[in-house]
Amino acid sequence: MAIICSVSLDPPLSSVTCAKSRILEFSAYITTSVCSKLPSTFQLELWWSSNNVEWIASPFALDTRNVPLCASKQFEDENVHRFLVKFVPPLNADSIEFTARYRFDNPGWNWCGHLGSNGHVLLYTVPYRDYPIFSSLFGDVSEELEESELVSEVVDSKVYKVTGVAAPISGKTTNVKLGTPSEMRQYLSLVRIQTSWMGPVHGRDIFSVDRPAFMVLFQRKDGYHICVLPLSNMRNLLTIYMSSDSSGNLWLNVLNDASGHRTFSTFVGVSKDPQKAVQAALYSLRTMIQSFRGVLTRSLVPEDPAATDSDRVESVVVYPGLSDGNAEPVLGTWYEQWMDLFGFCTWNSMGIEVSLDKVMKALQELHDRGIRVGIVILDDGWQVTNDKRQLMQFDANDRFPGGLKHTVSTIKSTFPYIKHVAVWHALLGYWNGISPDGELGKKYSLTKCRVYNDDIYIVSENDVNRFYDDFYKFLYSSGITAVKADVQMHIYDLEGDGISGTFVRKEYQDALKLHSLRYFYRRVSYCMAMSSQYFYYSLLQTSSPKPTLRNSDDFFPNIPSSHHWHIYCNSMNTILTSLLHAIPDWDMFMTNIPPYSMQHAAARCFSGGPVYITDIAGFHDMNVLSQIQAQTIRGSSVALRPSRVATALDPYFGFNQKRLLFLTNFAGGTGGFSMLAAFNIHENENSTFCEPVRKSMLPGLVAGGDYVLRSYITGYTAEFTIPDASSNEDDDEDILMLTKLGNSQWDVFTAAPLATVKTQFRTLKIGALGLLNNITGAAAVERQKVTVPGKGRAVLDVDMKVLGILGIYMSDLGSLSTSITKLLITIQGSVVPLSSVSSEDNILKIDLTKAWTELNLSSKWSNEVSLRIYIT
Repeated sequence: MAIICSVSLDPPLSSVTCAKSRILEFSAYITTSVCSKLPSTFQLELWWSSNNVEWIASPFALDTRNVPLCASKQFEDENVHRFLVKFVPPLNADSIEFTARYRFDNPGWNWCGHLGSNGHVLLYTVPYRDYPIFSSLFGDVSEELEESELVSEVVDSKVYKVTGVAAPISGKTTNVKLGTPSEMRQYLSLVRIQTSWMGPVHGRDIFSVDRPAFMVLFQRKDGYHICVLPLSNMRNLLTIYMSSDSSGNLWLNVLNDASGHRTFSTFVGVSKDPQKAVQAALYSLRTMIQSFRGVLTRSLVPEDPAATDSDRVESVVVYPGLSDGNAEPVLGTWYEQWMDLFGFCTWNSMGIEVSLDKVMKALQELHDRGIRVGIVILDDGWQVTNDKRQLMQFDANDRFPGGLKHTVSTIKSTFPYIKHVAVWHALLGYWNGISPDGELGKKYSLTKCRVYNDDIYIVSENDVNRFYDDFYKFLYSSGITAVKADVQMHIYDLEGDGISGTFVRKEYQDALKLHSLRYFYRRVSYCMAMSSQYFYYSLLQTSSPKPTLRNSDDFFPNIPSSHHWHIYCNSMNTILTSLLHAIPDWDMFMTNIPPYSMQHAAARCFSGGPVYITDIAGFHDMNVLSQIQAQTIRGSSVALRPSRVATALDPYFGFNQKRLLFLTNFAGGTGGFSMLAAFNIHENENSTFCEPVRKSMLPGLVAGGDYVLRSYITGYTAEFTIPDASSNEDDDEDILMLTKLGNSQWDVFTAAPLATVKTQFRTLKIGALGLLNNITGAAAVERQKVTVPGKGRAVLDVDMKVLGILGIYMSDLGSLSTSITKLLITIQGSVVPLSSVSSEDNILKIDLTKAWTELNLSSKWSNEVSLRIYIT
C-alpha cells in the first residue's frame, strides 16, 4: 500500500474563497514516498454541502496533465499526484462548505482536517453586484448615529462617515450601537492586547471580541469587504474603540475628555479588495485630521544633523526595472537610510546588566566573523536609576566608565563602520518616571500620580518640552543619533489629581515628535505604542521622515509557543500599520534558536522593516547571518529591505489554520520585483502543507510583461508571462509552482522582470535576479537597463547596492554550446576575472565580492557596484 505523506486541497481547508464562476473546480495534491505508487483502489472524495442542507460526495479523478514543479528541498524524495473535481452547485446556493476524505481498499475513510477546519466558497452573481449602500451594511443601527458618503481617495472603493455625539467628561464611556454586520462570513479584528500592544482576533458568522478593538474588517457573503475604523485622539475625544455583545452587534465606545459634548467620527470603507477597504477608511480619517490640525510644511523639517556632505546630495531615485535605455541620467548612488543598516541590540543578549565591556566584546565577536553592524542599540540598563525604577540623571551609569559620550566614542573609534549608536529610554524617563530625590527631580517640575497602584513622579505638563529638549540635546552632544522610546502607553494608565486626558494625550507625544525631529531627524522607534491614540496623533501625518513602530509584543526566545505567534501577529498587524507614516518593526531576534531562527530571519528580511539581532556574544549561527545581511563597498553591513511593507495575502487567515501563511511585498517601482513569502506556522510539529504559487498571488506585475519566478530555498525557476486584460487564462495556467513546507519551514518566491533581446545569433530573455545567497536578494538591485546598441549585440547594465553572488537569468544559457568564457562582463569598468563567474542551468552567477577583491577596486565617489554584461 502506498504511504500517503500529505493531502492538500486547493482551495485549502480553513479558507474562505470567492468563486470566479458557478462551475466550481477543486484540486487535491497527494504526496507519496518516491518508492510507492497509488493503487487502483485509491478513492478520494470532496465532501460538500450548500447552505448547510445536505452533504454530497463528489469523487476526484486523477489529473493527467503535468503537475507543476514542487519547490521543496525537504520533500524532494516524494511524488506529487494531482486530482481534480468539477461540479455546479444548486442555483439557490450562496456558499458551500467542504472537506475531503480518502481510503484505499478498506471500508474506513480517512478525513482531511478536523472539526472546525472545513473550507468555504462564496457564490454570488459574477461580476459583483453593485456596491452595497450603508443601510445594508449593518442591521439595527442606533438612531443616535448619522452617516454620509464621502469621496473615496482609493479607486474601486466607497467610504462612509458615521458620526454621533459623546457626553461630557465623566470617566465613563458613551456606548453607541453601530449594529450587526450584515451578511458577514468572516472577520478580522485588531484588538488591544494588554495596554501597549495590538493583535489579531478572527472569527466567522457572528462578530465577537473580548477586548477593545481598534479596527474591524469583515467579508460579506457577496464578496465585499467592509472596514470599520473609529477616529481617536482628536478634539479631546481620548479614546474610541469597538466591542461586541452576545447578539453579535458592533458597539462604538467613546470616552470624551472634554467638558462639553463632542462629535465623534467613524469611517467605513467598502471594496472588493480587503486592503482597499482599509485604505479607503484610513485615508479619509487622515484627511479629516489634516483638515482639523493643518499639515506641517516641509520647511519645518530640519536638516539632518548627523548627515555627511554626501548624504545631503539630492539624488533621483530610479527603482529597478527594465527601461528602454532612454531614461533620464541619474546620480550613481543609492540613498542609504538608517533603518537599512544591519543592527545589534543588547536586550536579550545582556539584559539590564549591559555594560561597555560586554558591548565591546559582542561587537568584536561579530567583527571577527566578518559582520559589520551599522547601528548599535543600547537597550534598557544603561541609565542611572533607583530601586523604585525611577530615573536619576541623563548620563550613563558606572558600567559605562567615562559616561555616554566616552561610550559612543569608544564604539565608533574601534569600529568606524558603525554609523549610529542608539539608546533606549522610557517615555516618562524610566519605567516609573523620575526620582524626586535625584538630579532631574530637582531641575524639573514633577507631578505625583499613580500607575498600576504604584506612586510615581513624572515631569509636569508645563515642563515636558524643556525636559525633552534638554534630554535629547544631551544625547546628541554625547554622539547618540537615534533613540528607542519605550513604555509609551504608560501615559494612558496614569491616575491622579494633576492628570488630564489632554495632558497625557498631547504634551509627551508632541515633545517626543518635535525633539526627535530636531536632534535625530526622527530616527526614533516607537515601542509599546500600539494604540489608535498614537497611530492617529503622532504616526499619520506625512510631513516628517518616517520613524519605526514596534509592530507586536516582544520576541521571547525561551518561549517556544511564542515564535509562530510572533510572525503571525506581525503579519496581521501590518494590514493597518503599513498605512501609517512609520515603518513597522518586527523586533530583534536571535540567530541560534533552532528550529525558529531561520523563520524569524526570513520574516524580518521580508517585512520591509529594520533587521537587527540580539545574539549572546559567541553564540551565532553564521549560516543565518550570511543570508540576512550583505556588505557594501564602504565596509558596512546592510539589510536588503524591500521597497514596501509586507502584508498578509489573506487578512482572514486564522492562527493555527491548516494551511500556509502567505505574505506579499515588492522591491522597486513599476517593473520591479514581485515577492511572495510562505510560512508554515502551525503549532503541530508534524504539520506539512502543499499549496500552489499562482501569478494572481504576486503583487505589482505588469500586464504583458515577461517574468521568471525563483524559489529561494530550492533555486527552482519558472518563466511566465502576464496576460493582457483581454486574455482568458484558465486557473491551471495561473499556477507556477507548488510549495510544500513542513513545520517552521518557509520559502520566498521572487518574480524578476525579463527583457527579450535579439542578437546576431539568438533571441533570449534576460534579467537580474539579485543576490542569490540573500533571502531578499532582489532588493540589492538598484536599477537595471537593457540596450541594443547595434552590431548584433545587447548590453545589460545592473547597478547593485552591495556585494555578493549576483544571479543573471538568461533563458538559453543552459542549452548554449558556447562557454560562458565568451561573455564579456565588467565591474566598475574593469573586466571581471573568469574565476568569479559560473553558471547553473539558465542562471549566470557572478561573485561580486571575489571580483571586487581580486581587482583591488575602491568605492571612490559612488556607493554602488556597476556591472555591465555584453551579449552576442
